[in-house]
Parts: sequence; C-alpha cells; structure tokens
Amino acid sequence: MIRLFSAAVLLTTALLTACDSGQTPPHWNNLDVIQENTLAPRAYFRSYPNAELAIADDLTHNPYHLSLNGAWQFNFSATPPATPGDNQFHQPSFDANAWGSIPVPSNWERHGFGYPIYVNIPYPFEANQPHVPTQDNPVGQYRRVVTLSDEQLSQQATLTVGAVSSAFYLWVNGNYVGYSEGSKTPVEFSIEEFLVSGDNLIAMEVYRWSNGSYLEDQDFWSLSGIQRDVSIRFSPQVEIIDYHALAGLVNNYQDGQLALTVMVQNHSAQSVSHQLTMTLSRQQQRIAEAKTVLLEPGLNEVNFFASVPEVAAWSAEIPNRYRLTLQSVDSQQQEIQALAPYIGFRDVRIDGNVFKINGEAVKLKGTNLHEHHAISGHVIDEATMIRDIQLMKAANLNAVRTSHYPFPERFYELCDEFGLYVVDEANIESHGYGYDHDKTLGNKPEWMAQHLNRTQRMYERDKNFPSIVMWSLGNEAGDGVNLGATYHWLKAADSSRPVQYETEGDISEVGERHSDFHSSMYWRYWDLAAHAETHQDRPFVLIEYAHSMGNSTGNLQAYWDVINQHDALAGGFIWDWVDQGLAEWDKDGTEYYTYGGDYGPEDVPSSGNFVMNGVLFSNREPQPAYWEVKHVYQSVGFEALDLNNGVFQLKNHYNFLNLAGYELRWAQRAEGAIIAQGSITLTDLAASDTQLVTLPITAPQDAREHTVTLSIHLSAAQPLLNKGHELAAEQWVQYNAHPSEPYSPPQQASPKLTFSALNTGEWQVDAADHRYLFDSTGLLAQISVAGEAQLLAPFTPDFWRAPTDNDFGNYLTNWGKDWAYASEHRLLKDFAIQQLDDQRVEVTAVYEFQSESGDLLGSWKANFSIYANGELHLSNQFERVPGTARLPRVGLQTTLVDGFEQSQWYGRGPHENYKDRNHSAFLNSYQQPIAAHYVPYARPQENGYKTDTRSLTLSGEHALKVWSDNSFSFGVHHNTRSDFTPPVKVAVTVQDGPEAQRNEERRNTHLNDIKPLPLTTLNLDFGQMGVGGDNSWGGHTLSQYNLNGDRFEYTLWLRFGELPPGAQ
Repeated sequence: MIRLFSAAVLLTTALLTACDSGQTPPHWNNLDVIQENTLAPRAYFRSYPNAELAIADDLTHNPYHLSLNGAWQFNFSATPPATPGDNQFHQPSFDANAWGSIPVPSNWERHGFGYPIYVNIPYPFEANQPHVPTQDNPVGQYRRVVTLSDEQLSQQATLTVGAVSSAFYLWVNGNYVGYSEGSKTPVEFSIEEFLVSGDNLIAMEVYRWSNGSYLEDQDFWSLSGIQRDVSIRFSPQVEIIDYHALAGLVNNYQDGQLALTVMVQNHSAQSVSHQLTMTLSRQQQRIAEAKTVLLEPGLNEVNFFASVPEVAAWSAEIPNRYRLTLQSVDSQQQEIQALAPYIGFRDVRIDGNVFKINGEAVKLKGTNLHEHHAISGHVIDEATMIRDIQLMKAANLNAVRTSHYPFPERFYELCDEFGLYVVDEANIESHGYGYDHDKTLGNKPEWMAQHLNRTQRMYERDKNFPSIVMWSLGNEAGDGVNLGATYHWLKAADSSRPVQYETEGDISEVGERHSDFHSSMYWRYWDLAAHAETHQDRPFVLIEYAHSMGNSTGNLQAYWDVINQHDALAGGFIWDWVDQGLAEWDKDGTEYYTYGGDYGPEDVPSSGNFVMNGVLFSNREPQPAYWEVKHVYQSVGFEALDLNNGVFQLKNHYNFLNLAGYELRWAQRAEGAIIAQGSITLTDLAASDTQLVTLPITAPQDAREHTVTLSIHLSAAQPLLNKGHELAAEQWVQYNAHPSEPYSPPQQASPKLTFSALNTGEWQVDAADHRYLFDSTGLLAQISVAGEAQLLAPFTPDFWRAPTDNDFGNYLTNWGKDWAYASEHRLLKDFAIQQLDDQRVEVTAVYEFQSESGDLLGSWKANFSIYANGELHLSNQFERVPGTARLPRVGLQTTLVDGFEQSQWYGRGPHENYKDRNHSAFLNSYQQPIAAHYVPYARPQENGYKTDTRSLTLSGEHALKVWSDNSFSFGVHHNTRSDFTPPVKVAVTVQDGPEAQRNEERRNTHLNDIKPLPLTTLNLDFGQMGVGGDNSWGGHTLSQYNLNGDRFEYTLWLRFGELPPGAQ
C-alpha cells in the first residue's frame, strides 16, 4: 500500500502507547501529526467491476461499493478521554446497548449534542497555537457493525471517510487503523488485514478541536462530526487507483488533446500482464486505445494520448462533456475493473493581464458559497446542490467560489454537467491570528506541512474536474513562506490552471510572486477603475464583494459598469449566496432561523447575525437582492437607437453562446396596460456580436406614461431551466409629446364643504361624506368616511427607518440619531385654515425639528387642500439646515385601521426596491396582498419598499387611492416600525474592516418575533436613502443614492373610500 505520512515523521501505533504514558501529546494536540496510516490522496472516481456498470453508475448496484451511511451507535462527551478510546468502545466486546444513535453523515450539534458556535474572526476556543483545549473539547464516539462476505474479504478493502470535523481515530474490530484531521477533504485507509468474515466493527473517535482547527477559522458555524459519506471500496489485486486527464485545446481552440496518466497498483508480489483500454466518447464520436502492459509489484504508470478533431469544448455556457472509460482486463481476458467519469476539453490561461477561457476574455459573474443547510448544518444533499446551481444559472451567474474549503465531490460533477466555473479553495484560514508576519500562521515554517497537506489533498482529489478553472490557496490566512510553498507546489503539479490568493501581500516575505491574480475584497468600484488603469501585470478578481447582509446589495450595477470597461478586471464573487441560519421552531411551532449567540451558555463567543449574508434566505428562497443580481449579471445588452420607431441594438455578451433561435419578446405599456406586444425569433447572433432589430413600436398617442420592455427567453427547455425562462431584460420610458394636464377634482354641483373649530383645540373639515380632523399640534389626526374612522395614528413627517444591518455597521443609530428623534418630536410654528371657495378648504401647518440637544434641523411645510368631493391634495416642502447629517428618509407616516388587505400600484416592482437597488424592478402595474410586502430578513429590519411609484391603491373592507403628478415611494406593512427595531439588545462582536473587532449594541430578534397586527402602517415618501452594500462594517450608502440637497418637495393626492372615475 502507498501510505501518506505527515510532517515527514514516521508514525506508528507505538505513538498511541506513547500517548498513554504521557511521553508525547495526543495526535489532535500535536502539530507534527496530521495523518497516520492513511493512503495517498487520489483523484475522485467511482470504481465498478465492468464498463457496463460503470457507465450506468448506480452505486446501489455496485459490488465494489458498500455505503456505511445511516445510523451509527453514538456516545457524546464534553471532554476528551485521557487517552484515545480509553473506555474500550472500539472493542467488539464493548456493550454499547445504552448508547443512542446518530445518522452519518451529520453534525452532532444538530442532533442535540453540544451546541453550534458562530464567530467570524476570533477562534471559537481560546487561541494558543498550536495547542487546543484539553478539557472543553467535545468528543463523539461512533460504532457501526457491517457484515461482510468471503468474496468481499478476498479483495482489497479501502475505507473512505468523506470528511470529519475536525479529527478522528479509526479502529476496525478493535485494531487501531489510523488517524486524520482536516474537516473538508476525504481520507482513505487500507483495512483488508483487519476484516473477518461476518460481522465487523468500525469505530471512530471524533474530536471537535484539533491542531488543524487553527487552519479552519472560516466565517461560518463551527459544527462537528462525521459530515460526509463513509464507505468501503472493494477492488481487485490489480487496481486503477488514480488518473489524471489533462484535456486541453489546440489549433486555435478547434481541436482537443488528451494526455492521460493512469496509476495502477499491483498488490501482488509478482509481475502481471494486463490490458488497459481507454475510450473517449461523445454522441457519435468515439476514440479508443488499448495497451497491454506488464505491471510490476507496487505502483505503475500507464500513459495514453488522444487527439480529438473539431472537439466540443467545455465552458460554463456550453458544458460539453466526454465520457472517459477506463477498463482493466486481466491475463484471463476477464474484465476486473472499470471507471467511466466525464471530462471536459477546455483551455484556461492568463494572457498578459486578461483571464481567458478557450481564448476568450471571461468575466466571472460569481458568488461565494458556504456548505450550509438550515436543518442539517454542514451536510448538503444532492437536491440542495442542484437547487443552488439551478438558482445560480437562472440568475445569470457563471462562477462559484467554494468558500473556504473543498466541497463534496458531487458538487463539482454537477458544475461540470450544468456549467459553472469553479474557484476551488484549500481548507486554510487562520484569520484569528491576523496578517502580521510575525504572528500569522502563513509565515511560520512549523505550519508548512499542515498548509501543504490541505493543498495537496484538494488538488489530488479534484484535478480532473473541468469546471475548476482556478485554485485558491485559502482565505484570510495571512501571508508568508507557507503560502509561497503551496503556490509553487500547485504550479508544479498543474500547469493547466492559474492560482489565486487574495491575501498575497509583502512578497519579500516569500521571495517571489505567489498569486497569478491581483485580488482583493470589498473594494469600492472606483478603486477597481484606478487599479485597472495602473496595473498591467496580472488580471484582477474581486474574490469577495457586495456584502449582502440583510437588506443590502445596493449599487451592484456600479461595479459592473466598471468591470465591463476593463479587460483586466476578471469579475467578482458576491459575499455570499445563502443566509447561514439554522432552522428552529418556537413553542408555537413557528419556524425561524438562528444565528450567533442563540446557543449554549451566555459566555459562548458570538458574532451575532454576521453569518446572514446571502442573496437567498436560509430556506433557499430568493431575497429581493437576488433579482438585482440576475439583472446586473445578464449577458445580453440592449440599446434603444430610436425608441419611438422601435429600433434597437442587441449585444451578445456571452463568450461562446449563439443566441440564434432564442425568443425576443417586447411589450409597450401605458401606465401598465398592454397596448402592443409581440415576439420574434432571433437569427444568428453569435457571441460578442451585435444585431439590429426593428419592432412595431410607435410614439405615445395620449398623455399616459408609456414604457417599452424587451426581454430574451429560452425557446426550448435547457437543463435546470424551463422553456420561456427569461435570460435578460431592459426597459425604457418613452418621451411623451402629449404631457398630461395636472389633475383637478371634478366640480361638485351642490358642494357640502365646511370647517369648524372644536373646543378641544382641534379643527374639523367636512367634505361630502369625508371628515378630516386636525389635532391641536396641527397633525392630520383622523379621516372618516361615512362615519368610519380610517386612521389609528396621524400623518406625521418622518425621517427614519428601521436600521438595516448595513445601517448598524456604519453607525446610523449614532450619526443619524437626530433624525430618529425628529421623527418623534416636532414643534408647530404656524397653523392656518381657510375656505378658498365652495370647492376647497386649505390647511397649512409648519413645523420645526430640533435635535435632542436643541439644534435646529429643518422645517416642514404641509399644505392640505381638501376638496368638496372628499379628495385631499397634500403638498410637502421640507428644508434641511445645511450641514446636518444625511437623511435616512423624507416622507410621511400614518397608521391605518384594520381592514386594508390588498395593494395595487403602478411603479417599480414587483419585488422590494431602493434607490441603489432597483435596476431589476421595472415599471408596471402590480397587485399584492399587503402582507406580501413584508420581507422576512432573519434579523428584522427595514423592508418591502417600492420606489418611483405613480399610484397606489389599498383595498379590502376600506379603500385608499394615492397618486401623484410626479412620483413617490412607499412602504406598507401589517406591522409597526418598532416591530422591525424591537428594544431587545445584546452585546455582540462584529467585524469592523477585515481584521478589527468591536462591541456594539445590536438589535437581536428573529422571524418568529414578527406577528402581523390588525393595522396597516403606510409610508408615503419623497424617498429613502439606498441600502448600500459595499460592506457591512462601516460602508455608507454611496453619495449618489443619498437624499441629496437641502430642499425636498413632493405632492400627493389621496382619496379614502369609494373611488370615483376621475380618481382612477
């Protein structure tokens, strides 16, 4: 057997004896021990007895495969044993009847043992490298009995453990087999010498923390246990144990060239003759070569070479794959082994400062993805993987970074099949030790073997997946000699892919460059432009950007406006894909999602909800930001050359995909109503080409606002995407040569319009069956229709919002607190009421706003024109004192009585949108229950907003229509703002820049705290500042998306009750 011995020390079972006598620390606390008695890492493949079974690829009918997934006996301890297995649980004679059971794979914290911990930068235990806690270090003991036949015992037997967090010892039938650490890559052991006919006991002792945990300080939940598949692989005495398929392109990327290396292990003591056959096939194309070779005892290398004319190249856009079948036939002409993986022919290279795939400059439209499931933790099933890939493809993503460790092998196969570019990242992060060269583990030579081990295991397992177009040395692991060593090892092992490392810093510590990319995190878009113009030596990739924590992901389009202008900018990876909430249920059975601080004793370290950064919710439903990502990432450009005559230019921004046969749909609407629509089938529109199209669109013929929308759709279903799926869309507002006259209420023939002063200091205005009541502070406190009250709270000037996660990160509650105070406190400076004629009463109120310390902030003038038909025209003017803080919001808020249930609006939608995140929200007429405006962010916050609204109708038992001659923004909920900013506070640790820490009071609530109330809160606004999204630890909304200026004016028409035709 070929065995891997870590850190250049030969370790045997004698080491366990030494552990017992206290002569040396246990493996899990010994930096010099990484693995013991493990087989060398190899490429992933599934081995079968013959090609027919290999091509069918059904592991449930594979005699060479025995799954050990399922129920294992389990025992949990909060502290490690004095010596590994000291209770003799690994002996067949041990009585484990009192133990419970646990599924494998799983994380034991999700089954009631111990508790999850979430911290971002600090370690989840007291850091004292290379040592981990010897007491507070939970341990799980696993037992599984498997029955084996004599036929199985006649073969080689290899136990494969997919991944264990973080370290484990292995016994078979009471015999010590080996040890390994590293939570995200498989390990294999040769076990045939320990097996017997009949029942066999497999026993594992798993430790939550080990030395390896210092390199697993990723920004995600700390969870433990056997978390990937466990199986036994049976194989013949002569077996294919590894292969490397280098499938490239030649002759101007037209032809394929395969250099195949096959490693064959002869376990016998004699040389044997075998025939090895390589077959490459796709559709009707087939290339085969057979070789008869003499295999010496031990490891043998066999090489094949194949040329493939007019090859069907692999790319994320067109993921062509070839079946590579390898067959081994013995001297008796008996087929004894076959494997049939897929490979892909493609060329990945850096040309100057441009990243290219198959000769084309590719933009990586990517996301970071953690291995997370709301229920199972770090155990991801295939259905979840496919769900992620389907949603990525549907949103125009073409790339994913496995942050920050190698994923399960099946994920890469699916990326090969469906088409995603993958950045495969080594399981290395030591962020808790920072980046200083004298502290970082990346620059400590004694940690070099650990770094190399993880890098090598990633590469060897994943080297044949065509979807992997880039290796990553790790994440936030400092810089130094260890990263230099892993870079050079990878470059020597693989010439077909570039390597990136974001934290590559002062190269004098390493001696030379050790990343093929310039890379950074969370740069602003103007930094990208400056870099592209001044650095010509390498391409640049934003390995993390657009921090999507809570209501976020603003100004994404601004990034891509810059990225698309510079060939040197290779794209970026959003942080990140899915909220990492863990599903729990409260006593009422309501599901909610937890985050840091929700488990364990009060002193458990926590980074709060900093783990909730996805464009998907924890249940993998899209957040509103998802639709913005889809629009910004779309690969078809639209330009209106002559809008009123229907002349457009389409630009195909795909690198390889021809849009011939795709469907172009168009629609012309007047205030949301279709007036013309149609579709055409696109003719030849090759990648990177443009095409002119002329559509039967005409100039507006009336005063209504007209829009034109174009969209590209699939004309036939594709894998994971349905026929008709929208790939790209754009919208324009047509210039109107027939501007509408300002609205004026119809004259009432016998008007009933009066006003009077009440002895309470209030004023009452009666108009038809409407009554308006202004209180003694000048606020419009009540509106009644036919005697029925419509309001629960007055119309009040409003400058605040429930803080978003980004708002907390940039201290809105500190620098903006004056506006929170002003929203609750106002000074009436003037109030006047007069009847202008028999059709209108005018009420004017002027307010001043001061900070809590008495500084003047601004003044608001509200002019209420109440008409005889009951309609209200409201003119608002707000003047801010120059030099005061930026405004979160300018608008009015009121609370409506119970009974408003439905909404209809003409404006941007249908999803939530803000000034800096509304490119995907097109103008149209939409209908939604009011309850559907609530967006369930894991930590409740500002949500559900709609911008550029022209009209809004709320209906149910009551009715209200709001419209404007210009536009306004609105929010509507069956909750109050206090529901989204509840008073419960806890101290948490959050990130302030990439390295620093701070403590801050953070609103700390969950979904189950939000209960709909019998009311409707309505905000009718001039606007609200954007949500931001560059980062969540200090980044503000960009200036162009703030409420700029010192004077704000907007007008509204309101009509409560039955809506007359003139108000529609």
